[in-house]
Amino acid sequence: MYKLIKGMLVTAFSVFLLTGFSQSAWADAKSDYEKKVKVNNGTIGVIAGVINYVCPKLVDSSLNVCNAKDPVGSAVGVQKVMGEIEELDDMDPDELIEELTDRKILHVDAAMQFYDAVEQFKLHYPLRASAKEAAGKGNWEDAARSEEMAWQYLVKTASRGIFAKKMVDGE
Repeated sequence: MYKLIKGMLVTAFSVFLLTGFSQSAWADAKSDYEKKVKVNNGTIGVIAGVINYVCPKLVDSSLNVCNAKDPVGSAVGVQKVMGEIEELDDMDPDELIEELTDRKILHVDAAMQFYDAVEQFKLHYPLRASAKEAAGKGNWEDAARSEEMAWQYLVKTASRGIFAKKMVDGE
């Protein structure tokens, strides 16, 4: 009887410990996810500010591309004015400058950096959707991991955007 009670107590204690640790890990993963969401949202806010600053310095105002209330739309608008990147990549530097100047791009080098920034930004969307889906299922580790991967693209976006800003500012 003693062995049976001892075995039950050990089992109960083990379950208690495992449950406590898994709940703690779950809470930590959920907290990590929530922190990453907050950081990513803040990073997107910074990126929006860079877009709003750079956009009017990249395209002629007569094109009505830049809209401070819709920075993502502005960024995509700049890309549309520029055209397909494959076409641009095939041009020699002088031809590229001439073509983009004809399209009313005011600063070709900065616009090319900006184009790449927008491409990097687009890559974060499916990762954040995946994170949200995982969070909805309570899979906090996968949710946090997807938010972290999204952040990597947001950092690349911000880096390219800052390069574009420095170029339009003559730095």
